[in-house]
Amino acid sequence: MEQKIKKKKKFNYYPNASIIILIMLLIILLILITYQYIKYEQLISKQTTSEVVQDGNNLENGQAENNTSNNQTGNIIKIEIPEKTKKEDDWRLILINKDNPIPENYSVDLVEIEDGHKVDSRIADELKQMLEDARKEGLKPLICSSYRTEEKQDRLFKDKIREYKRKGYENSEAEELASYWVAPTNRGEHQSGLAVDIVSQNYQILDEKQEQTDVQKWLIQNSYKYGFILRYPTSKKDITKINYEPWHYRYVGKENAEIIMKNNICLEEYLESEEY
Repeated sequence: MEQKIKKKKKFNYYPNASIIILIMLLIILLILITYQYIKYEQLISKQTTSEVVQDGNNLENGQAENNTSNNQTGNIIKIEIPEKTKKEDDWRLILINKDNPIPENYSVDLVEIEDGHKVDSRIADELKQMLEDARKEGLKPLICSSYRTEEKQDRLFKDKIREYKRKGYENSEAEELASYWVAPTNRGEHQSGLAVDIVSQNYQILDEKQEQTDVQKWLIQNSYKYGFILRYPTSKKDITKINYEPWHYRYVGKENAEIIMKNNICLEEYLESEEY
């Protein structure tokens, strides 16, 4: 009697054959779905890589900045060239400040504008036109500083340091304060030939009252039309690390200047942003 009971319990451990078959079919189906998904991902990856390589070749060959090409499904893939790359390649947008010195291999072809003042020859025509148009409005703009040699920039910076030291500041603090008015050697835009200081002939003092002159009012509103920007706005001092200078104008090109002007940003913000 005990043997019969044990055999009956043993038969209960065997699963139903139909359940085993169903599980095997589900496993096979899952494998097939996974395999098809992997093939699809590989196909998409190849198409994307092909389009990017093609766009890169077009850019090197000087073709349009925004290119389109067809994938195997007939859809058009549009490749956008990053704005940051174009900015980095633009000589007009070279960033020179306390953290970004002038490159060691930098050279400039100078041309005289007026009264012995020289600038990069590539900006001369637009600078002359800006001054001429201002004078047609009855204004009297006067260039008071333009291209500076390394030696001159160094001398001006050291003179400013000595000025603060005479006021009782220690050397390190005097250097910091001086750098907000005169850029350290090889970190000033005047050495690039792309910047000029322009004042009113009727008021030639370099202070904030300069912005109240008719010359500065006109330049602040119109300089972008000639490719220039007011480089150190009062509201951007924390970014530029330079005090407000309503006389310092930097050439960046007309299209760049218009964006900077209309969005009320400084050059550092323009170069760092991918929105423009």
